[in-house]
Amino acid sequence: MRKMTKVRAFLGVLAVVLLVVSAAGCGVVSDQTKQEAKNKVEAKAKQAKQEVKKKAEDKGQQVRQKVKQKVEDGQKNLENKVDDLKKKVATSQKELEKKADDLKKEVKTGQKDLKNKVDGVQKDVNELQDKVDELLKKLDAQDKQNQ
Repeated sequence: MRKMTKVRAFLGVLAVVLLVVSAAGCGVVSDQTKQEAKNKVEAKAKQAKQEVKKKAEDKGQQVRQKVKQKVEDGQKNLENKVDDLKKKVATSQKELEKKADDLKKEVKTGQKDLKNKVDGVQKDVNELQDKVDELLKKLDAQDKQNQ
């Protein structure tokens, strides 16, 4: 019986040791599982943070591209408007020069016409003066005859 008691005691101690080892082993696995889960969560958080950062950078780049494109379009539009205005100014300047030339021609033509008319009037005045002089000579001659 003594042997039986020893075996029972030995089995009891063994059971307690197994329980303690099992509990301790489960605790280590549990801590290890917790660490792995923590590492996975941290890795996913880091990955999510990187993805958000990348998306933000991509969005920022897209916005910069859009702004740059709008600026370039605005500059092209402005350059086109300036070119159009330059063309209008050049066209208006040519039209004004043509009108000025036409007016100069009209003035020259008017001056020639006026000179011709003045010359004609002067000629008529000279002819009338000659006739008046002739008539005065005739009158003088008649007056001499009558005296």
